[in-house]
Amino acid sequence: DVQMKDGDDKNYHGKISVGLISSKINLEGPIWKEKTTFNISARRTYMDILAQPLIRYYSKRENGGNDTKNTAGYYFYDLNAKITHKFSDRDKLFFSAYKGDDAVYAKYRTSYAQHANKEDSEWMKMGWDWGNTLASLRWNHLVTNKLFMNITGSYTKYRSLMNVGYETESTNKQVSPPKKINSEMKMGYRSGIADWSLRADFDYSPGAAHSIKFGTSYTYHTFHPDVSSIYAKGNESGMEVKIDTVIGSSNIYAHETITYLEDNITVTDWLKVNGGLHFSTYHVQNKNYTSLEPRLGIRLLANDMLSFKAGYAQMSQYIHLLSNNSISLPTDLWVPATRRIEPMKSHQYAVGAFYNLNNMLDLSLEGYYKTMSNLIEYKDGASFM
Repeated sequence: DVQMKDGDDKNYHGKISVGLISSKINLEGPIWKEKTTFNISARRTYMDILAQPLIRYYSKRENGGNDTKNTAGYYFYDLNAKITHKFSDRDKLFFSAYKGDDAVYAKYRTSYAQHANKEDSEWMKMGWDWGNTLASLRWNHLVTNKLFMNITGSYTKYRSLMNVGYETESTNKQVSPPKKINSEMKMGYRSGIADWSLRADFDYSPGAAHSIKFGTSYTYHTFHPDVSSIYAKGNESGMEVKIDTVIGSSNIYAHETITYLEDNITVTDWLKVNGGLHFSTYHVQNKNYTSLEPRLGIRLLANDMLSFKAGYAQMSQYIHLLSNNSISLPTDLWVPATRRIEPMKSHQYAVGAFYNLNNMLDLSLEGYYKTMSNLIEYKDGASFM
């Protein structure tokens, strides 16, 4: 459970950190003292910028002094922002936003003269970006001293975008005017997911022996599974050939609801039980999926040093991770459940023993058994490319 802290409600202050490969900044303070605060952070790596002189030097040396320009690198950045407003001791409003991207890029350009009357040039460009954007508005309300409520509306977006381009040009200076023959090719690939969500979560503490959580949520999914674009153009002997097309899967829209109830019960000093029930629905392409998922966890305290634990969970997931064995991230694809592709399901059983030796050494021995069904993978010989 990772939460961005609220801004200081009395004073302005911040931090700046400058390193060899990244820098970051954080600013926080009151917008309206003791009522409204802000907290903003940003960071970026810049090893790619520092490496450019070395890349250019070695690429020029490897190409025999030709007119060559190379750039390449990897970087990531992220931005975090949070605004908190306190209406009263019972009501708070939070606005949070995040944006982060990873990027890999490479650019190559070279020109060389085969002889005095002919000059050739070629360019190559590759870019690969993937990242997330999200924003949420949350209202925290203290209904009673035993009941807390959070109402949250949010938007999240994931995307992966790849572009590759290659271009050549040959100039014949023996004729007047000089004759140019060129060709150009571009390929692009993009994939993404966008979600709008509304959820309500409650924490209820009726007594020291019970801690109850319950809530419900609705999410509207828009999946962009994969779209490829191809552009090619070339001319030779006065003829021009051109291809410009887009292929791929159409968008998939889905509606998902979740309702859950959980109780953390202290039965006795030596027995604790955590029981819960999770019910979800998923509507996609005129097909409905439902899942009722019980969960149970037990902790048995034999003495102050020895305890035993056991658990069971049934789970469903309406989105599949399609991994490529030959290429690592970010070529993994997120594929939604559809009318043909069923949701993943799993059952997991776990047991463990835990021993504390004189507050100096913790020993644990655990085991689990898990079954999974409706998994998907590439066929033999197929791959992301």
